[in-house]
Amino acid sequence: MPLGGKGPLTITVLTVEVALAGAVISMRLYTRKFLKGGVGIDDYLLMITWVIQMLFVILMIVSSVYGFGQHTTDITAEDIRKATKIEVLAQFFISLAMGLSKTAVAAFLLRIIVVVWQKAILWFWIVTMMAWSFLLAISCFAQCTPVEAIWDARITNKSCPINLTDIAFIMCSWSAAMDFFLAAFPWVVLWRLNMPKKEKITICVSLSLGVVAGICGVVRTSGLEVLSQTADYLYATADSIIWTNSEMTITIICASVPVLRPLWVKVLGGSISDRYYKQSDKPSEGSDGIITIGRIRKERKMETDFDLETIPRPDVRNTKTTTIGTFNGFSDAGSEHSILRDGQAIQQKREFTIAYEGGRAPGP
Repeated sequence: MPLGGKGPLTITVLTVEVALAGAVISMRLYTRKFLKGGVGIDDYLLMITWVIQMLFVILMIVSSVYGFGQHTTDITAEDIRKATKIEVLAQFFISLAMGLSKTAVAAFLLRIIVVVWQKAILWFWIVTMMAWSFLLAISCFAQCTPVEAIWDARITNKSCPINLTDIAFIMCSWSAAMDFFLAAFPWVVLWRLNMPKKEKITICVSLSLGVVAGICGVVRTSGLEVLSQTADYLYATADSIIWTNSEMTITIICASVPVLRPLWVKVLGGSISDRYYKQSDKPSEGSDGIITIGRIRKERKMETDFDLETIPRPDVRNTKTTTIGTFNGFSDAGSEHSILRDGQAIQQKREFTIAYEGGRAPGP
C-alpha cells in the first residue's frame, strides 16, 4: 500500500540520522586507528550501536510500507498486524541500542579518569542503564502470552501481565537523566586534570551537547502515556520512534566529537604526532662540523636526565666525547617538570649529541 500519514516523515528522518551517525562513526574509527593510536572498547560499543540502529531503521521502513504512521482506519487489518509486528521487533533492537550508546559515552570517560569513586559512579550508570535496556527489550515480546496477541487483535484468550508503557517510561526517564549526567560530569572530573586545555574544553563542550539528547528523551518520555490510552497504536508511536532515534544519533555525535579532533587538525593542514609533544626526529646539521640531534620521548620516572654524547662523523677526525649528566628534582625551576600532579607523571627525556673537532673541549 502507498505510504501515508507520518510514514514518509519517519523514513526521511531515520534515514538521514542513521547515515549521519554512520559517517561520524567511520571518521571516529579512522581517527582512532590511524591518527590516535588504537581502537578502544568505546569505539566498538558505538560501532555495535550503529549496526543495531541501522537494523532498527530498516525495520521501521518496512513497517512504514505496511502502514506505520497511519491511522488504523486507513489501512487493512492484515497490514495493521504486519506493521505492528515489525515495529515491535524494531523496538526490541532500539531498546538495546539506547543502552549501548550511553554505555559507550561512559566507557570513553573511563579511559580518561583515574579516581576510584568517579569510576564507581560511571559503572553504576552503566549497569543500571543496561539493566533497564535489557528489561525493556525483553518486555517487548514478554508483555503478552501468547506473544502473537501483541499484534493480532483476533486473539482474545491472552494474558498481558507486563505493562510495557510503564517500563518504557522508567527506562526513557533514566536514559534522559543519564544524558544530563554525562553532560555535566566531565566538567567536574576533567577540568582539574593536567591535560591540554584545548582537549579538556573539546571533551567537556562536546559531551555537554548531550543535553540536547536529554531534551529529546524528555520530549519522547512525555508522550509515552498516550500509548496505553489509544487504539491507534501505529500512528501514536510515530513521534516516539523519531525522538528515540534522534536522541541516539545526538549521543553518537557528542561522544565522537572529542575523538575527531586529530582528524580536524589534519584536515586543516596540521599534524599531531603526540598527545602532549610535537617535535621532529630529523637530524639537523650545523656549521663547523657540529651535529645536533634531538629526540624527545615520554617516560614514567621521577627525574629528567639530559645526556650528551658524540655521534662520530666520517669526515671529522680526532674527535673527543664530552658527556654531561644532570639530575633535576622538582625544586629546580629550570628543569622539565611533570605534566601531572603529585609526582605520578609522564616526564620528558631529551638526548643531545654534540661532536667537535680538536683535542680539547672548546673554552667559554
